[in-house]
Amino acid sequence: MIYFLTKVIMFPFSVIYGLIIIIRNISFDYSIIKSKKFNTKIISVGNLIMGGSGKTPHVEFIVKLLLDKNQSISIISRGYKRVTKGLISLSEKDNFMTVGDEPMQYFKKFRGKLDVIVSEDRQKAIQLSEKKNVEYVVMDDAYQQRSIEADCDLLISSIKRPFYDDSLFPVGRLREFRCNANRADVLIFSGCDIGITEMEKRNFESKAKKYLKKNTPILFSCITYDKPKKIFGEKIKKNVVAISSIAYPDDFFKYVDDHFKLVETYNFPDHHKYKDDDITMILKNHGDNITILTTEKDAVKLCEYRHLLEGISVYYVPINITFLNKVSILEYLPK
Repeated sequence: MIYFLTKVIMFPFSVIYGLIIIIRNISFDYSIIKSKKFNTKIISVGNLIMGGSGKTPHVEFIVKLLLDKNQSISIISRGYKRVTKGLISLSEKDNFMTVGDEPMQYFKKFRGKLDVIVSEDRQKAIQLSEKKNVEYVVMDDAYQQRSIEADCDLLISSIKRPFYDDSLFPVGRLREFRCNANRADVLIFSGCDIGITEMEKRNFESKAKKYLKKNTPILFSCITYDKPKKIFGEKIKKNVVAISSIAYPDDFFKYVDDHFKLVETYNFPDHHKYKDDDITMILKNHGDNITILTTEKDAVKLCEYRHLLEGISVYYVPINITFLNKVSILEYLPK
């Protein structure tokens, strides 16, 4: 009853928000507001729903493919929840506070192999990349960035919360209407079970196709976990505490529970900025005879708390993307 009443109360605000979205999209559709075309090849990775859909690991997957082809690349992000403003090309002096957790993750993972740039003005960031003769720009969380004409728009939708089953914000979590999925060049259902059947995939495809352009490729991906990697400390101890600040941590917690003696989980909000009190609270609850296992995105934040975690083993669990279709996503990227 409370859930229903909340939706009723939020509905007028959803109508107002929807009108703003309609006016904005019409302005771009009819060139009232112009989208800027750049010489470098631009790949946009984004979603329709607010919150996690697996954009970050898909950005990394695409970047790895392009690096394997010896392409020069920039990753561009707005740097969500950073304390700074303006354009920053990441360097060793930066941390998750100055540039955001996901850009910092990209920087650490691909250190020395590419540029990672954060900027509220994505056009300025692309212009900087063009000056360096970068061949590909991968824009993170940019499906709504219509001021820039992308060569390929990759739309990511969590299979656990598909875009076609949600409602417009604030009634639901959609950033724009379901029909706006028709701008996608490729739709990727992320977070699939590795054992998903062909019948289940066809069911998702049939529900999504009514919102897509004709013949838009629909791919399915799943996450696999690698052996934990050390941030600092000694070997993994018997008792493990799992810490996460990602949008949907259930699969991560399940992996830890399946492979280790999990004594407690701590689920912080997505993009949570850890405080000293968070760390001291965990240590107070469990002492120092534990290992902390965390996600790769959290690793770039927890590494800043070495002064509080002295003597504690802290590890992160790397993840990989595996596509279940017998195709390569390279087929759909600009040449």
